[in-house]
Amino acid sequence: MRAENIVNCPSCGATLVAGLRFCRMCGYRLGEGVEEFVPTQRLDPAAAPTAAQAPPATDPFRARQTWGNAPIQPFGANTTLGRAQPEGATSKLARACSRARGGWWLWLTIIVVLMVAGGMLPAAIRTRGGGGAAPAVVRSFLGVDGFDNAPGGGAFIEGIAGPETPIVRANLIGGDTIIKFDGKDVRGADDINRILRDTPVGKTVEVVYIRDGVTATTTLTTAAQNDTPGMRMFDRRQLGHGVLGVNVGDRVQVPNSNIFGVELDDVQTNRPADIAGLRENDIVIKFGDYLIRTPGDLRYRIAEAMPGSTIPVTVVRGTEQLEIQVKVGRSKD
Repeated sequence: MRAENIVNCPSCGATLVAGLRFCRMCGYRLGEGVEEFVPTQRLDPAAAPTAAQAPPATDPFRARQTWGNAPIQPFGANTTLGRAQPEGATSKLARACSRARGGWWLWLTIIVVLMVAGGMLPAAIRTRGGGGAAPAVVRSFLGVDGFDNAPGGGAFIEGIAGPETPIVRANLIGGDTIIKFDGKDVRGADDINRILRDTPVGKTVEVVYIRDGVTATTTLTTAAQNDTPGMRMFDRRQLGHGVLGVNVGDRVQVPNSNIFGVELDDVQTNRPADIAGLRENDIVIKFGDYLIRTPGDLRYRIAEAMPGSTIPVTVVRGTEQLEIQVKVGRSKD
């Protein structure tokens, strides 16, 4: 091959055949030289219009003598002809992310949004952010069905909410009226609820209460509600919770006394209570060793009783007080 038909790539130095537009080794563009371009024609408004002339054709074999004369220019730099090279994708991204333009904030925001939408950030990070929900406040819990306003003042306990609760450990029962809690006077249900909100979990306090007209004092240690099992623990037993087959009625006062009990509305036929001899309108005042003063307490003691066990139930029937042995049924077969 003749020497005039061979050129060297100005980028990698490879020997190439003249007339190629790109280097076959490195891909460098081999320019055709300045004669490939047509200089800009400045129009003179005063000059007469002339017919447009086509640019002369360029012989690539003649233009090979100018290859490699111009230096390699970076993206965006002006060429010898005064025109900027086309901007590549890399330059555009770098310019968009320039801190001076603030565009990097936009890209950062887009990336974070995509990560959150795709579940890539842990839920804990999202909830701890500015829009996350605040963690629930753990408050002191006594383990009662609720409080009501006592007729003479104080917070009336409506019943026991479950075993192993602070109220059970303090030997309080439904029907007791709390008149002082941790040295603070209690005039009603709102007072005791407010005091409990301000009492830390685990604090031991003194409680003054009234039961059957008698004032007494006990100590109680508050707990968190999640620390108590609740009534559901009775259903987890193999035979379930205890059953008597009665409909628990209202809290009523025992005739000719200052104590209260719970009246039975209905006694179902051939169920444990009926078989044992309990009757409708009987007033239950004691279940086993526990005093019964509210419907909530009677329901709790029945559910707590172990199926198959025999429990002495004390009732008032008319003017008589009877103790009836009842074999507790089961909720599961």
